[in-house]
Amino acid sequence: MRDDDDQAWRPAVPARASAVWERASARSDGGPRAAEVDDAGDLAPAAPDPAVSTAGPLRPPGRASSALTGVARAAAARWRRLTPTRRVAVLLGATALVAALVAVGGVAAGPEYAPVARASLEVDDLRTAPTTTAWSTDLRSALAPGAEADCVGFDGSTRLGDDDVLVTTSAQGYVPDSGCEDAPGRLARLDARTGEVLWVADVAEAVGVDAIGLQASVDPATGDALVAVQSIVGSGLARIDTETGEVREVLRGPPDDGATGQVDESDGSDGSATGGADDGSDPGYDPEGSGPSTGTGTGTGTGSSTGTVLQVEGLSTTAVVVSEQPVERFSDGGAAVSQGGRSLYRLYRADDLSAPTWTGSAGAGLSVRLVGDLLVIDVGDEPLVVDARDGAVEPLPGGLRNVESWAASLDGVVLSGRAGGEPTMVSLDSDGALRWSARLPSTSYPSVTDSCISVTVPGGEVTCLDPRTGDELWSRTLQAPGRGGDDGDGGPGSGEAEQVQAYFGTATDDVLAAVVDADEQGDPSGLDRGKEVHALAALSGDERWVTELPVASYVIATSRTTGYAATFFPSGRDTPTLIAFDLSDGRTLWTIELSSGSFTSAFWGPTLVRVDPDGVVHGLTTGVELAG
Repeated sequence: MRDDDDQAWRPAVPARASAVWERASARSDGGPRAAEVDDAGDLAPAAPDPAVSTAGPLRPPGRASSALTGVARAAAARWRRLTPTRRVAVLLGATALVAALVAVGGVAAGPEYAPVARASLEVDDLRTAPTTTAWSTDLRSALAPGAEADCVGFDGSTRLGDDDVLVTTSAQGYVPDSGCEDAPGRLARLDARTGEVLWVADVAEAVGVDAIGLQASVDPATGDALVAVQSIVGSGLARIDTETGEVREVLRGPPDDGATGQVDESDGSDGSATGGADDGSDPGYDPEGSGPSTGTGTGTGTGSSTGTVLQVEGLSTTAVVVSEQPVERFSDGGAAVSQGGRSLYRLYRADDLSAPTWTGSAGAGLSVRLVGDLLVIDVGDEPLVVDARDGAVEPLPGGLRNVESWAASLDGVVLSGRAGGEPTMVSLDSDGALRWSARLPSTSYPSVTDSCISVTVPGGEVTCLDPRTGDELWSRTLQAPGRGGDDGDGGPGSGEAEQVQAYFGTATDDVLAAVVDADEQGDPSGLDRGKEVHALAALSGDERWVTELPVASYVIATSRTTGYAATFFPSGRDTPTLIAFDLSDGRTLWTIELSSGSFTSAFWGPTLVRVDPDGVVHGLTTGVELAG
């Protein structure tokens, strides 16, 4: 053995050729033919291959090809020098790299969707038309046994937790001698995933009124439901345990605690009414009202010994405001037959209907707005704010002299109206203190989310205010459908939209602003697609997508990737439809008929439903679930 046997083996370096590249001649066996060697030992060009065309001179490959060839040879040489273990490791690493590149490329090339901002409002993601019935439940048998099919309707728009809803009944065609006078006023808890009816409560019987409709809200603190029962004349109220359906409390009429006395039908103009004002404010109004009362709130019916009826004027998740009015003000059909006079107003917390936290007296027809625990009442030229928790009364801050719209915002309320003759919006916190006040471009009804208060005005302008400060975040002017801007000649493609709508109550935080062409607003059917809905990012105003919808349609819900718009026809002559569209680009995915019966909410909780004319409700699905 040589002394260097333990050294790494090294092959001999071959002699360097005089030509960098030569074309090989063919072998006799059809394989590549080696180049011939001349007398000097150098490589000489091989004889031409007759099977290969020699029409043109042979050229060496370009620099790019030579470089690639060199890289390939170097890689091959390095691969041969690797041990088997190292070769396996390299293969695994390369596989992981390819997988990562594919994943990144797929995300980058895929559609982009805005994050879900309000999971409590998210509905099922139906990418294809629902063709499968997940469940069917006969609600007429469960909630309205014996009622004629066309006399009762059902609605499950009040969501309870993730999957359940509260289903209310309503009277259809409720007029004297219609045969629908005995329509029930019942409430049920329904599992919208399975269609199971968990309990049924006869609220109208508990309250003692003939119901034509129910309105429900859920107290987030207690989980109890406040249910207002509306009759032809008067209302009633019940607090219900949503776990069992048990009626916990009932408010039927004026409490007999002596806190308010008799209802004075005079308007105070003769100075006879208590609290009459000499400053031009509402005659007879008692601006302070009374503090918390300790009496019972359960009377014997909508009417009482004082000849008054109870009317539910406002219902929130945490409070309710009612009025007490003389029964003589109303006809048998419920219409007000006399004006003027005064009414007593009572404000209750949702968890205690036994005693009002505040009572006040004012002229009949007082405008009241109840949001959360805050009651805003228009009295004279100085609206007041009443706190339902303790009955405290304060002037409405921000200088508003009237209130035209209101909405919950950041555990408080935003209100718009006029201050000093100018359109103004004010924001109050949960205690009624002023957060900010801002001038508006014109009178508007805002759409409110936690990221943006969108204000729309005629002409296509959409402005977004910061809910926390009132500062303008952005403003955009949207063009009417099919118009690219003003071309100066008044022809097609010029002009702006005549109507702008903004939608809220969906799971997305985007501003969904609809622009309606003035030429399409008079369409009697509303089926022509003369409305465009623009999705604008809440923080920047950037347009995410735009879709065209029928004029008589409204965006009603969104899921993670799909938006839904419904058409409504008050005449009942046309069948409502539901239109699904993609939330990344606005393209229409599918369209179906909602129901052939009376209108009901399309989504009960997360589930799309169809209610048949006979009162059978069906939960619909595609049978396909999206990956999370």
